[in-house]
Amino acid sequence: MNERHVTRGNRPRGKHARPLGSVPLRTRLFCLLLACSWYAPGARPVAEFSGERAYALLEEFCAIGPRVPGSAEHRRSLDWLVEHLRGVGDEVYTQSFVHHPAPGHPLAQADTTLCRTGLRMFNIVCRFDPHRGNRILLAAHWDCRPFCDADPDTALRRLPVPGANDAASAVAVLLELARIISAEPLARGVDIVLFDGEDFGRQGHLEEYLLGSRHFAANLPRPAPRAAILLDMVGDADLRLPIEAISWRAAPELCREVWETAELLGHQDVFVDEIGAAITDDHVPLLAAGIPAIDIIDFDFPEWHTTRDTPATCAPRSLQIVGEVMLEYLRNRR
Repeated sequence: MNERHVTRGNRPRGKHARPLGSVPLRTRLFCLLLACSWYAPGARPVAEFSGERAYALLEEFCAIGPRVPGSAEHRRSLDWLVEHLRGVGDEVYTQSFVHHPAPGHPLAQADTTLCRTGLRMFNIVCRFDPHRGNRILLAAHWDCRPFCDADPDTALRRLPVPGANDAASAVAVLLELARIISAEPLARGVDIVLFDGEDFGRQGHLEEYLLGSRHFAANLPRPAPRAAILLDMVGDADLRLPIEAISWRAAPELCREVWETAELLGHQDVFVDEIGAAITDDHVPLLAAGIPAIDIIDFDFPEWHTTRDTPATCAPRSLQIVGEVMLEYLRNRR
C-alpha cells in the first residue's frame, strides 16, 4: 500500500460522517436468530477463528523473507502459500502474468534486462464450492514493496519492506479463514484470491501498482464473484478501521453489512462508524469490472513502507477481530 493510492487529505478527525447509524432492533434479532442456529443443541460443532494461529502464520510467512517479485524469497513464498491453500481448497491454481518494469524503476536500474524480459508474477486463487453461482471474493495482496521509500533513515530506503502488516496480516487472516471454510458448508461459494504486484510501483506512477488485481479483473473465473471484500493492513496492534471512502461511494450496502456485523459482535471500537480516506487499492480494478467491492484497511500505520513493518507491529487480537467479523459475515449473509 502506497501513499499514491490515497486521495490526499488526512483521515478525518473530530467531525465525522455517520453512515450507518444504530442497527435496527429487527436486524439485531434476525442476526441473533441466525447465529443461534449454528449453536443449537445437536448441531454439528463449528470451528472458530484463532488470532493466535493467524499470528503464527504471519510470523512463518514473514520468516521466508521480503516477497519482492523476481526474488528467491518471492518464489519460496509462492510455494508456501500454494501448499497451504491446496490443503484446504476445492480448487487451487495460479494466474501467471509478466510485467515489464519501466526503465526508471529501481529494479530495472539494478538489472537493465528486466525491461526486456519482464518479471513473472502470480495471483493465487483458492475456490470453495467452485460451481456455485452465488459467490463472494475475499482478497489480499501477498507481495512486498521492493524499497522502503518512507523510512526515516535514508540509508535504508533501498531495502525491501518486510511486509508484515502490509500485507502478511491480511494473508494470515485469509489462510485461517480458509481452514475453517474447508470444513464448513456455507450458503455462498467463496473465492480467496491473493494478488501479486500490488505494491510494485514508484511514487507518482499509479500504472505500476495493483498489477495482480488488474490482471485478475480482466480474467475473472467462472462463475464470477458477485461481491468482494479486500483486506489490507489489518494487523496493526492499534487497529482502527473506518469505512474507506471509495468503498462507501461504490458499495454502501456491503459496507453496512460488514460494519453492522462488527457492531453485533461488539467490535465497533475497531470497525468505527465513520468515513476514512479514499484509497486506491486492489478493490478499484474489481469495481471497474462491475463487482461491488470494499476495502477494509487501517491506513494510519506509522511503520508503513519502512524497515519497521515487522511482525512486532502486529497483534493476534487485531487478527482475531477481523477474522471473527469476516467469519460471522460469511456464515450469516446470503
